[in-house]
Amino acid sequence: MFGKLRLKAPAKINLYLEVGRRRSDGYHHVRTVLQAVEWFDLVELEVRPGATRILVEVEGEAPPGEDNICHRAAALFLEASGIAAEVRIRLNKHIPAAAGLGGGSSDAAAVLRGLEHLTGSGLGGGDLFRLASRLGSDVPFFLLGGTAVGEGRGEEVTPAVQAPPLPVVLANPGKGLSAAEVYRRYDLLPPGKPPREGPRLLLESLAAGEVTGVAPRLYNALQEAACALLPEISDLLEAGRRAGALGVLVSGSGPTVFMLPAGPLEAEAIASRMREVAPVVKATRFCSHGVVLQEREP
Repeated sequence: MFGKLRLKAPAKINLYLEVGRRRSDGYHHVRTVLQAVEWFDLVELEVRPGATRILVEVEGEAPPGEDNICHRAAALFLEASGIAAEVRIRLNKHIPAAAGLGGGSSDAAAVLRGLEHLTGSGLGGGDLFRLASRLGSDVPFFLLGGTAVGEGRGEEVTPAVQAPPLPVVLANPGKGLSAAEVYRRYDLLPPGKPPREGPRLLLESLAAGEVTGVAPRLYNALQEAACALLPEISDLLEAGRRAGALGVLVSGSGPTVFMLPAGPLEAEAIASRMREVAPVVKATRFCSHGVVLQEREP
């Protein structure tokens, strides 16, 4: 069943990120609460019969061709499924790159989900998750989406009670930040002190939709390292507090900062204030899904 398909690939934020020391495989053990948000890349797939060939076109800030994670995702899927086909991928980027929002990982998950739908390969959900984990720590989350807890290096994803569509404002300084660099800087700092109860109380407040309970329990062990590498992040954090956000935090390894407002009207007011100091600002809300099929053509 070949043809064309378009998918929406959401961004994510980390509401909680506890980081252990480096493991023997070079990764860090993490425990994180991930939340999908309504800021989407669009991924168009076309699969034709023929010899294996993968083409990736990009509109926006991301590398085309073999350097794009979407190319790697398609190659891995075709190898695992044993399918020979021509795959054309058109990626329309809206989520900033190297921003702590998982945009590339979400795009890769969209390719896996879309190719499974178009080819009917018979790969089960477990197989897709295993392929996703080979592509990157965040990729499995985007096959699931919504609210989830990630452990291991982040690829062991467990769904949580879904948060309602709470408003959130995201601000990006217009610069990328290497996650590897941030983790290296983190390793030079004294160990962080996460909340004794871990993310339990945060998850309870999320499930109840209580922003006043969520905001004071936001935690990111990488925030200090990210701010040390890019001082503009500290400026955004302070601007978010001054703008009236109940909670302000760096997402993932940064540099994007997110702000939790009291409600939708406050979100618009905060976004307006943040546009005075940040080149990229998005007022949006939590969503309850990962990558989704948008439309299909014959």
